[in-house]
Amino acid sequence: MPYFIDRHELCDFITPESAAQRNVEDLKIQHKFNCRKLSYWFDEKRQTAFCLFEAPNKECLVKMHQVAHHNVPNQIIEVDKHIIDSFLKQIQHLPNLDKLELPGAMPTFLACNLASTRLNRNWSELKIVRKIYITSVKEAVGNSGGNVISQVGSFFLIAFQSGPTAISCALKINKKFYSSENVSEQKHQLKIGVSGGIQDDRQVGNIKASVSLAKRLCYMAHEKVLVTLEVKNMFQSESMKVIIKGNRIKSVSPDDVNFITQLLNYMEGNWKNPNLHVNNLEAHLGCSKSQVYRKMVSLAGQSPNAFIKEYRLNRATELLRQKKGNISEVAFVTGFNSPSYFTKCFQKEYGLNPSEYLTELAQL
Repeated sequence: MPYFIDRHELCDFITPESAAQRNVEDLKIQHKFNCRKLSYWFDEKRQTAFCLFEAPNKECLVKMHQVAHHNVPNQIIEVDKHIIDSFLKQIQHLPNLDKLELPGAMPTFLACNLASTRLNRNWSELKIVRKIYITSVKEAVGNSGGNVISQVGSFFLIAFQSGPTAISCALKINKKFYSSENVSEQKHQLKIGVSGGIQDDRQVGNIKASVSLAKRLCYMAHEKVLVTLEVKNMFQSESMKVIIKGNRIKSVSPDDVNFITQLLNYMEGNWKNPNLHVNNLEAHLGCSKSQVYRKMVSLAGQSPNAFIKEYRLNRATELLRQKKGNISEVAFVTGFNSPSYFTKCFQKEYGLNPSEYLTELAQL
């Protein structure tokens, strides 16, 4: 697609922060118009903003700006593709490029966890893998300038000043963890979710919403890092490299965010119900059976039935770990019809039964 530079002449009262906010509004919806913003500049002295886009045509850019913030460009110039490609290749090698940040950077939250899909009674191996994981996280956070807000077991919640630094950290965690010879992607799954908010919206409610979404993306993540679309777009816009090696990142659209939010809200309120069925999810989400199935496979890598069962088992392991009841009590409170069926599902998921899990848990 061709490249365009558009110019916006702004009002005298426009600040760098409000100009950056308009930039973010573009990033949120650009995919709907098949556009991709590569960079953004704001000249405060002249009250003029410039954007570099890859787009099908000028008309798509005008429509996108109209929908995003009603600020239509005063001028759109098509630029030589070869010149821009050459420029982008050159700046990939500039030092400290990753440290560039726009005014109005997005405070961003990264949630990560280690999911051992098969314990296989090899707890000595699990101890080694957990140590590698924790070391990978702490080293990546230290090198990326993040701040660990909380750590509970293998779950980390980390704050960053902007989306690009959070994504860079996520990629570093992935690379270091999976490069270890002791780690198997078939047995040890790294789950990471990244969500951000806008600098002008630092109210407590918005911060809590960003934290909650990061945790939920982490829970849903399967094989790839789940990142909100605006954070990924900001990463591509600021870094201008647009290089994500190994295809480890999956962006989550606003529609996907809404789906995940409704899904997990419902699960959190109904996971104890033994009569909970996929039909209940379909009715609550307002989606057909095929739509729910496609969304679940795309986002979580599993069918709705498998997701419900895994959700209950995850809750069960939490209760067992916290000693919130014996095995039979935990089986019933998590929605299983009988302790024997609970044990069968637990054995299939983790490679050992609940009694063995409790015995091995005491040795960790």
